[in-house]
Amino acid sequence: MPSAPAVRELAARYLLRAEEAPEADAIVYARSPFEGRSLSWADVAERSERLMRDYRATGMAAGSRCALTLADHLDMIPALLALWRLDATAVLIDPAWGDRLRTNVVEHSGADFALDMTGPAEAVRLRGSGRFAAPLPEGTAMLGYTSGSTGDPKGIPFTHSKLALTMHYSAAACTYRHGARPRRIGCNARLSGSGVLNLNYTWAPFGDAATVVLPELTLSTARSYWRAVEEFGVEQAYLFPAQVEMVNQVALPRSPGGTAPLCLTGSAPVSARLQARFEERFGLPLVNCFGISEAMCTIFFGHLDASGSATTDIGVPWLLQARLVDEDGAVVSGAGEGELQLSGPTLLDHYYNNEAATAAAYDGRWFRTGDIVRRNADGVYRIAGRRKHVVMKGGFSIYLNEVEEAALAVPGVLEAAAVPLLTHDLEDLGLLVRLHADSAATTTDVHAALRASLGVQRAPSRVVRVTEPLPRTGPEKLDRRACEQRWTTETTVGVR
Repeated sequence: MPSAPAVRELAARYLLRAEEAPEADAIVYARSPFEGRSLSWADVAERSERLMRDYRATGMAAGSRCALTLADHLDMIPALLALWRLDATAVLIDPAWGDRLRTNVVEHSGADFALDMTGPAEAVRLRGSGRFAAPLPEGTAMLGYTSGSTGDPKGIPFTHSKLALTMHYSAAACTYRHGARPRRIGCNARLSGSGVLNLNYTWAPFGDAATVVLPELTLSTARSYWRAVEEFGVEQAYLFPAQVEMVNQVALPRSPGGTAPLCLTGSAPVSARLQARFEERFGLPLVNCFGISEAMCTIFFGHLDASGSATTDIGVPWLLQARLVDEDGAVVSGAGEGELQLSGPTLLDHYYNNEAATAAAYDGRWFRTGDIVRRNADGVYRIAGRRKHVVMKGGFSIYLNEVEEAALAVPGVLEAAAVPLLTHDLEDLGLLVRLHADSAATTTDVHAALRASLGVQRAPSRVVRVTEPLPRTGPEKLDRRACEQRWTTETTVGVR
């Protein structure tokens, strides 16, 4: 008779919390449709036990891969814990993805089961899937994707051991930054992928904290944001720069003497203007963090000046080593600028089933982030820009080639070039398209097709038609800088 799978690190932490503090809050829901409900740590463990039996009855077992469509559901964390207790891997699916992206990820991951938390939440076996799947690292808890394009899918294996170690250090860093252990973490965002999941849910048990699922931060909810923080005793919150902008614009002031949570930001560049306005209005530092999925989560936990105000610097690395490498490949000593490279125990070993991407990402033991970073004489780091062709939009990494490939799949599109945009200090992207001469398609048709295939979040904000061939540096390679210049020309014609 086969032995039961070992309880791996992430599952063990949840079960330990259920043993140590069974009646303490684990997840508190202030978001519809579960507003007013809560789960204790014992509830999470017990519900996961029931779900584990259900999933086992479908044939799921150790080594299974389950395409898990995420949602802010009462059984979301119990379901994830059930998969981990079975020693199965959750393939993370954003419900906002279009059909094309979802299909690519499911097929590439080798998922043999599917579980949709936006629906009945019943595990189903996927016929014909998983038979030719490449091996995953031992103890892979989750498989997340930074790109779902058919040309270069980047699947990141989040192993139990690496993610648990990261969460321990993250909890310690925030205790240090806050001056005390944050007891409640407020989740402001829609559950969409590994970023929101790890920053809010996975983090909590390692800090002996509860997750409070606040109303999703939008212009309509931002006005009462601080009231919700106060009501639910939130002591730590992660705000994407777009959310900071909304809070700055419409939120009512904090109550004098009310809860003063540790406010973190990141996942996209935050401007000094946004940061200063936040502190001016609400009297709280907005700590500028930096992390990458390839290192499991956050690496740098910001920097405060002598007065205690947060700066746009990202600080110094926790747990991992960092170095800068200049354009000639030389390591930068002391103060200077170069590509940020990282090394340490929580970096992924390899992208899943993508040897080319793995080889391109590593320089020996050092992972190339593609981010250009400055380091001052005190060893404090600051993000200067990005080398990779990627846009961070609303907390999501959107690769330009991903959008271009989707556009080229639209009937009538001959050429396509995605262009990074910066609007009101927030990143977005546009798309230049050249259509076949005999095509009846319009830019409206292309835009609608991209919103359907990629999802609204990953689709470009605007599609512009050009009639001349797109600029290239070679037979196949787009001249990115010239494409950006073309965008400027095309979108300012007639503007005075």
